Amino acid sequence: MKRIVLLYADAGGGHRSAAQAIAAGIRMLYADRYEIQFVNGFRLLPPLLGRLDIDYPMWVTYGRMLYALGFHISNGRRQVVAIRRAFEPISDKLAEDIIKTAPADVYVSCHLVYNQTMPSVIHRLGNPAKFMNVVTDLVAGHAAHYAPDVDYCIVPNEESARDAIANLVPAEKVIVAGQPVLPDFQQRLGKRRETREALGLDQSMPVVLLMGGGDGMGRLELTAREIAFSNLPVQLIVVCGRNQRVKHNLEFINPRIPMRVFGFVDNVPELMGAADILVTKAGPGTIAEGFIAGLPIILYDRVPGQEEGNVDYVVTRGAGAWCPFPWVVVKQIRQWLSEPGRLEALSRASAALAKPDSALEIAKIVARLAGD
Repeated sequence: MKRIVLLYADAGGGHRSAAQAIAAGIRMLYADRYEIQFVNGFRLLPPLLGRLDIDYPMWVTYGRMLYALGFHISNGRRQVVAIRRAFEPISDKLAEDIIKTAPADVYVSCHLVYNQTMPSVIHRLGNPAKFMNVVTDLVAGHAAHYAPDVDYCIVPNEESARDAIANLVPAEKVIVAGQPVLPDFQQRLGKRRETREALGLDQSMPVVLLMGGGDGMGRLELTAREIAFSNLPVQLIVVCGRNQRVKHNLEFINPRIPMRVFGFVDNVPELMGAADILVTKAGPGTIAEGFIAGLPIILYDRVPGQEEGNVDYVVTRGAGAWCPFPWVVVKQIRQWLSEPGRLEALSRASAALAKPDSALEIAKIVARLAGD
C-alpha cells in the first residue's frame, strides 16, 4: 500500500482544512488504496520555533503592523532564497526528520514552510518520494509558496498560476485545480427550506452567517455585536470557531434580532445552505465555500499581506463587498436587502467562481504522482 503524507500547520486552521479536504478526496475516489498520514512539521521543531503556528492568531490580531511588515519585506524570490540559506541548518533538519519519521511515496504540502526545503532534501538523500505543494492563498500569496523543483504546484486560479510561473515554477508543473474544499460540500448544502427547518430557523426571515475562520480571528465579536443590536430584519448565526472567549461574550448579550452562537462546528455546509448572506474574514477556505454555496460575501477583516488579494478577488468579480468596519457591514446588509435584484446578481457571480470538485482534482494528481 502506497503512503501519502499531508503536511500542514495549525496557523489559522485553513491549512489543516485543506489537507483534510484532499484526504477526503483521495478516500472518495480510491477508498483504502492509500495509507494517509497527516504531519504538522512544526511539532518537530525546537520548543520556541514549534509554537510559531500556534501563536499565529495572536500575531495577526495584536501584532498586525509587525506581521504585515514581515510579510512584505520577505515576499520576493531573492528574499525567499536568502531566508532559505540563513535557516538552512534548521529547515534541512526538519525536512530530514519528516522523511525519517513519516516516510512516504508522495508528500503533499499545504503550508509554504515546507516548499523551499523538502524537494531539495528529498533529492539530496536520493529518496524516490514525490513532492507537490498546494497553494492555500487565493491570489497574491507569498513567494515562498513557489519552488521550482517541486513535482507539481497546485494553484486555485489563473492569477495564482501566473504568480507561480513568475516565481520560476515551470509552466508544465503548474496546475489550476481550485481551493481544496471537502468533496461532498456541495451535496451537503441541501435545499434551503429543508436545511432551515432542520436547524430550527425562521423560514420567513433572511439568514446572515457570520464567521471568523477556525480560530474566530479579527473583528468577529465587534461585527457580531453591531449586527445583533442593529434592528436589521434578519436572523444571525455566529460561528466563533475555537475562540471560546468571543463565544462566551456573545452568549451573554441581549440581541435585538434572533441570534444563535456556535463555537467550532462541523456543519458549515449546512449552515451555508441555510444562509442568504455570508459575512466573513477574508480566509481563502471560507471564501471558496461561500462560492460553492452561491452566497453574496461581505468581507469584514483580512490578514495583512496574505489576504489582501482575496478581498480584491471577491470584490472585482462582483461576488461581494469589502466592509472593514462593523457599522459598514450593517449598512451593506441593509442596502442589499433593499435590492433583491442586486442580491441575486451577487449570488450568481459568487457561484460562477466555485470549484466544488477541487479536492477530487487534486486527489487525481496525487494518484498520478504515486504511479497509479
